[in-house]
Amino acid sequence: MSLNPIVLSIPIYFTLIGVELLVERLQHTEKYRFHDAITNISCGMTSQISGVLLKVGVIGVYELLYEHARLFNVPRTWATGILLFVLADLCYYFAHRYSHEINFMWGGHVVHHQSEDYNLSVALRQSSLQGLFTFLFYLPLAVLGFETSWFVYTSALVTLYQFWIHTEFIGKLGPLEWVLNTPSHHRVHHGRNPKYIDKNYAGTFIVWDRLFGTFQEEEETPVYGITTPVHSWNPVWVNFGHYFQMREQLRQTPGLGNKLRVVFGRPGWRPAALGGPYQVPEVEPGSYQKYTTSAPRTVNFYVLVQYAALLGVAAVFLFTQKNMEPLLRWLVAGWCVWAALACGALFEAKRLGYWLEPLRLLASLALLLYGLRTSPQLNVAAASGLVWAAGSALWWFSFRQAFTKVQAQKTPAYA
Repeated sequence: MSLNPIVLSIPIYFTLIGVELLVERLQHTEKYRFHDAITNISCGMTSQISGVLLKVGVIGVYELLYEHARLFNVPRTWATGILLFVLADLCYYFAHRYSHEINFMWGGHVVHHQSEDYNLSVALRQSSLQGLFTFLFYLPLAVLGFETSWFVYTSALVTLYQFWIHTEFIGKLGPLEWVLNTPSHHRVHHGRNPKYIDKNYAGTFIVWDRLFGTFQEEEETPVYGITTPVHSWNPVWVNFGHYFQMREQLRQTPGLGNKLRVVFGRPGWRPAALGGPYQVPEVEPGSYQKYTTSAPRTVNFYVLVQYAALLGVAAVFLFTQKNMEPLLRWLVAGWCVWAALACGALFEAKRLGYWLEPLRLLASLALLLYGLRTSPQLNVAAASGLVWAAGSALWWFSFRQAFTKVQAQKTPAYA
């Protein structure tokens, strides 16, 4: 199977993000925050990398059903292609809806809602775990007889459609609002205002929400994010934090039936003995304070340079991983996650992150030498890597005093 259309669209994603940033500057608005945008992209990168490693099992289940349990042999025509797109979008609606309504599935989707901003970078903020749950909702398409690669490409198109609706620069779109999911509809979905919670699950066609009673018109300006903000730039913690909270809630919850409801019930459910379900607090745009941290400016520039290197390695990995030997594939994937973690730790001014940075630079150079050991370009690549590592180490050393003095200034969410 050739490359995933989502991977092929990465240059388009970053081009459009650049255009939105330009519009932001020209209009003198503040739609992007550096730390938040980097975290969003980190989550997207780790999601794609984990998807590469998990895809064999997930797609394998679909292929198994298609080969042994399909009812029909659906031919590839324009009409059946449109039918598959509509059915895949319907499956997405239910996968998305239950990802909000079942607590353990919410843990695999909450990542996408954690950002307190709303811009195109938020579209890239995806969970590394969600696919483990949501792929089950697409299996009926295998039973109906839609061939595996056809389904993979079509479902990718459903995902690609949703990129452009993560923006505040596009208002309402007239009659299209009745049929399609639009930026206005999706802003509602990302709002944490009580009236906006669990609304507008659509991927492409908003008609599903209108049919199944989950539609909400955009009225007042949404306050974005989740009701219990994550307060972290760490891409691994934002993926797993919800499950640590669930573990603590299960520990406190009495009775097997109540524990099962914690896992399979709605997020925020508690038994009456513990106070009953959590209530969604009202929020006001003027009084809500977003999570932020304060790291030295030189640290931010350092992270930006390191992050550019990380994105380059991640892009090479996504486009070439099929040709890598298994050990190298796992090593590069692990390095990418480590580098993303390092960026978050430096943003949060964590001293451990600072002191581990030289070890990461050495590991980066070692990985380069290992990956290129059989390449004729080894000398050039190794020399470039040495220059990069040495320059990074000197830069790291230069801000040691400022880093040890500055601590993260964490602003609590409005309650």
